[in-house]
Order: sequence, then structure tokens, then C-alpha cells
Amino acid sequence: MQLRQHPLPSATPGTRRELVSLHYGQPGQGQKVYIQASLHADELPGMLTAWHLRRHFDALEAAGRLRGEVILVPMANPIGLSQWWLQSHRGRFEGLSGENFNRHYPEHIEAAARHAEPRLGDDPARNVAVLRAALRTEVQASVADTELKALRKTLMLMACDADVVLDLHCDNRAPVHVYLGTALWPDARDLACDFGAEAVPSSTSAWPRSS
Repeated sequence: MQLRQHPLPSATPGTRRELVSLHYGQPGQGQKVYIQASLHADELPGMLTAWHLRRHFDALEAAGRLRGEVILVPMANPIGLSQWWLQSHRGRFEGLSGENFNRHYPEHIEAAARHAEPRLGDDPARNVAVLRAALRTEVQASVADTELKALRKTLMLMACDADVVLDLHCDNRAPVHVYLGTALWPDARDLACDFGAEAVPSSTSAWPRSS
């Protein structure tokens, strides 16, 4: 496992935060899985899940059983983790801009598709690789002139070319649920069943609670 530290630009003189990611396996060798937790900073169950996943991935890697690449970001929001006001944690919105940490990510899809289109052909696997490379190039070229923008860019760079992306959220009270893009159903049915999800996208109306 490689532990990587991603420094964020200083919001105020004399301070600096960094994002930490854990990298398992070999890039380009099999599928890539990206998992992040606690984007709203105070989502402690996500951090706990990441801690258990780290132990699991450590054991798999030590036994030579880890295939592909896994990136685990146990605490995806160091900015929000530092936001306290009168003994209360404020981890959902950035204090300076008021923006939700889980919103306002820049849209790069159209530009990436436009640049990739001349290189697309009849090979589906190659097309996927071309599109992911184009998306990564667009994200890499984006401006990140604030701490929040740099955080978003760093997270997107790690996730944008992954085969599987899991963003672990939680709330004070809620049934287990899975947000999915419509195109991912029914391929993600097994994943939702493994989670014990009681809710999935409305387009998947015929949803049993067990596989």
C-alpha cells in the first residue's frame, strides 16, 4: 500500500491542509476501484467503514490476492473536518463560500467527449480508454485557485478513470439506499443487494429486497 499526501493550497497564512489517499495494487493491471468516505466531513460511519476496508485490503494485498487497483480515501474532506463553531461541527458547507461540499463540481464531460470523438472507433474497450484519458486531461487542466477547488480537482483526478466509484455517505436517520445512474442498472443490482439497500433509483421499480 502506498500512502499519498495531496497538499491543498493554504486558505490563510501559516496554515495548510492535505488530503490523504491509500493506494493498493498496480495501476493498469485490471479494473480500478475508487472509494471515498465522509465528503460531508462529519459522516463518521463512512470513516469507520473505510477503516475496516483498509484492514481488509491490507490483508488481501499481503496475501497476493488483490487484483487490479484500489484507491481508498478515508477522509475526503479535510476542510470540513476543521470547521467547528461553538463546540458544533459544521461539515456540510464550506465556511467561506457557503457551498455544499457535495455539489458544484465542474462539468468536463462535453469537452472530453468533443476531444475524444476523432479517435473513437469500433473497439468498445479502446473507446472507453480514450474517453477516460480525455476526461482526465480535462480535469488536470482545470483551474484550482482556491482550497475548495483544489480539493474537488484532487478527488476527481483519482476517481474520473475508475471502473467502480463508491461515495460513502450517511445521515442521522435514513434507510440504507444507493444512488445510481440509470445506465448502471441492472448491472449494479448485486451491489445494492449486498448493501441491503431499501431504496434505489425510481427507474428500477421492480426492486426486491433480497437477491
